[in-house]
Amino acid sequence: MSAPMGRASRQSVILELLRSHPVQSQAQLAEELHRRRIAVTQATISRDLRQLRVARVTAPEGPRYLPPADVSDAEAQLQVLLASHLSHLEVVGTILVLRTPAGGAQMVAAAVDALALPEIAGTVAGDDTVFVLARTRGGAGAVERRLREARERGRRWG
Repeated sequence: MSAPMGRASRQSVILELLRSHPVQSQAQLAEELHRRRIAVTQATISRDLRQLRVARVTAPEGPRYLPPADVSDAEAQLQVLLASHLSHLEVVGTILVLRTPAGGAQMVAAAVDALALPEIAGTVAGDDTVFVLARTRGGAGAVERRLREARERGRRWG
């Protein structure tokens, strides 16, 4: 029999599940939680994923949920996001312009921010465009190379 669980404990289990193996849907996540005897509704899962800032990305092997970036997985998350969401990258002076499919810019900007690169002064994300402001032209070039390399590693990862 399933029992209700506190939010913090349930969210901790969700993060552990997302880090331990690919989860492709909320239904799959609900099944995994029920296997662990955690009573949960789809609405609760949706709210938990939003509160945890979990990203749903389209990786080469299909869609999956990624836990929020932390120091250990920021680069991996960026690689997956760039491989699946970056459609165009251009440098204009000290600004990098990243194009994504509709709705993808916020996730890409958050992943770039999580790297905390000293060359980057900040990011601004719309719906399908991210502006990355580099501190110098040389820094813009370095960030461009890093993002292109990360996208290629993400493509090979899948």
